[in-house]
Amino acid sequence: MRLICLTMLFLTGCANVPVNDAALCDSTEAARTKLASALLVDGGPQSRRAGATLIAGIDGGCGDN
Repeated sequence: MRLICLTMLFLTGCANVPVNDAALCDSTEAARTKLASALLVDGGPQSRRAGATLIAGIDGGCGDN
């Protein structure tokens, strides 16, 4: 549930203001990597799927494929 709320805050917050994509990608790179690792260690199946989808979307937008 927290992941969904954070995602919605992230998406709605970015919709109203201009965003520096490079700054966003650079500043979240380490956090995305840590989230992926944490989901593998102790996330349940739904958390893993949701996290993988979120990370893939952000990575795709940042060109980190």
